[in-house]
Amino acid sequence: MSENLLQFASFESFVSPTFWHKLSELKLDHDRLSDTKRSISGYYINRRATGCLLEVDYTAYNSSTQCPKFSYPAVGTIYNKNTIEEFKELDKLKLLADEGEELLSDIASDAIAKDPSLLARFFILSFADLKNHSYYYWFAFPCPLMPTLSLQNEVIKLKELTQMTKFKEALLSWPSEQQNFFLLYTNGNEVEARSLSSLRPEDVDHYYFCFADPSEYEHPAWLMRNYVAYLIQKNPSFVGKTLKFLGLRFNQQLEVDDSLIWHVQQTEPCDWSQIKFVGWELNQKKKMGPRMVNMRDSMDSAKLAENSMNLNLKLMKWRLVPDLDLDKIAQTKCLLFGAGTLGCGVARNLLSWGFKTITIMDSGKVSYCNPVRQSLYTHADAAAGNLMKATTAAKRLKEINPNAETKGYVIQIPMPGHTIGESLIEQTKQDLSLIEEQVQAHDVIFLLTDSRESRWLPTLLGAVHQKIVVNSALGFDSYMVMRHGSTRYSMRDHKFEDIEGLKCIVGNQLGCYFCNDVTAPGNSLKDRTLDQQCTVTRPGVSNIAASYAVELLVSLLQHPQGDLAAAYYAHNRQESVGKIPEGMLGIIPHSIRGLLWNYENILPATQKFAQCIACSEPILSSFRKEGHAFLFKTFETAKYLEDLTGISEFKRLNSEIIDFDDAEFEMSDSDE
Repeated sequence: MSENLLQFASFESFVSPTFWHKLSELKLDHDRLSDTKRSISGYYINRRATGCLLEVDYTAYNSSTQCPKFSYPAVGTIYNKNTIEEFKELDKLKLLADEGEELLSDIASDAIAKDPSLLARFFILSFADLKNHSYYYWFAFPCPLMPTLSLQNEVIKLKELTQMTKFKEALLSWPSEQQNFFLLYTNGNEVEARSLSSLRPEDVDHYYFCFADPSEYEHPAWLMRNYVAYLIQKNPSFVGKTLKFLGLRFNQQLEVDDSLIWHVQQTEPCDWSQIKFVGWELNQKKKMGPRMVNMRDSMDSAKLAENSMNLNLKLMKWRLVPDLDLDKIAQTKCLLFGAGTLGCGVARNLLSWGFKTITIMDSGKVSYCNPVRQSLYTHADAAAGNLMKATTAAKRLKEINPNAETKGYVIQIPMPGHTIGESLIEQTKQDLSLIEEQVQAHDVIFLLTDSRESRWLPTLLGAVHQKIVVNSALGFDSYMVMRHGSTRYSMRDHKFEDIEGLKCIVGNQLGCYFCNDVTAPGNSLKDRTLDQQCTVTRPGVSNIAASYAVELLVSLLQHPQGDLAAAYYAHNRQESVGKIPEGMLGIIPHSIRGLLWNYENILPATQKFAQCIACSEPILSSFRKEGHAFLFKTFETAKYLEDLTGISEFKRLNSEIIDFDDAEFEMSDSDE
């Protein structure tokens, strides 16, 4: 502190989030769109070491406000502008001067003698960006600048006074709600607390000018600037006199012993018509400028929903799986082929795990039989008669989680053995480009369609572009869930070894859905009656399969080797008990085949088939070389795949081979 000039501790604002909540409500009320100033209130405390904090909350807008206990009122106004340009272009110096003139007007009119809290004055200039929940604001505490105000003696602590006991009794006797600004009258042994309105200029030497001082420093709060201005303007005879100010401060034990006393003198008269004002608050960077607070986390309904929906995941990580990488899950993009019973189930489970990007491809419409089994559709969707599953499912996912990025594409998946007519060639080329584009844009592909052959193209593209592929199929009381083998290669694979009683297949040696077959996919619906075309399955089967599919993916994503994680299996199930290595969330099988008739799961693993019609090297090489021309050859006849991979010759030499019946595992999309 300077030896001569009196320094002050400036106020800092603390704005409760509820203040901005209330401002938004008022702003959205059509009667409140005017940007004229509005009266508000705040409060400050002098009972703990928190610095000079002025607090405002949602009660600031009330016409009559009762301060919290141990707090003192401050009187303010808010200028909320409708555009950021108005906020920036407003003349800040003039605004501060106008507010300062109102302070001087209150002094001249004796309003302060009736309500001393008017000396604790502030105002806010703000702009509320309601669309983005961002609030720009600048606090000011207008005070007249009095350059010749100086400190005459050393600062004295109340406990150093010989009459400390009488001072304490008088201070504590004064009602706390009136302790903003008041007087202590002393005459010999007499010490009495009085109101400002009782001030008599001739008794100036007998007064201690008291105020609730929120400063925690040796110098007083800015409130004392206004107090001095009030006394000098009302009583010009005080100029040149030494005035005694007592800053009332309470410690943690609610004692006033640490209150401070300053002896202050205004050496020269003030020309109040030419007085300048100071008081703009510094921003977080300690520069002259506004502050900004983003309230999106507490006001944006989408953000609130996200935080609430992720609570289970956060608790899981906090309490049970501290190494769980939720960011990796949120950043993984999933592409679903099929929006039927399995597609809806998988999509809902993906949302539950916190996946954000979900894209759905399907060609079907929502029908009346769908809503009872397919959780993303309603009766109203079916009654509309023309709503497509892909777009409706994507819309419904967005309604469930507004933060999810969902898209739906109505598209037919070209299939081997399904000839493309001349009139559909151009459309098919566009569809193929879109499908491949989406496969490349996503990290994971789910195969959830209603026929074996519709899964061939996504399987091929997943292998070509090195994507994680998860497949699921349903029977009447059985289900199959599997991850396709990775087409990535890594030296890390050598870390996997067989364990006693268990065989190990490295992730990039695992087979795909078609590796178990020695036949190309054909037209599985050809020559079948309607009841044969519809999948007949127990209702719980699809829910179990969809859940397993998502859980298998999450376990894979959390494994340090990712899709290269090895699968372990044993020919004797008893040998595998307690031996299979686990990832963060448990074992990671190649496939899960479940039966409801005896509630049993088996976990077989199979290697890649060198002549697989979907993921073998001859197929992948031909696609890389010929592109869509290769695909159109397969659409013309599926036998082309058998000839290309050598299966035709293999079958000729082994004529007793019996092909798998597609009815063993029917695959459900629409369940129609």
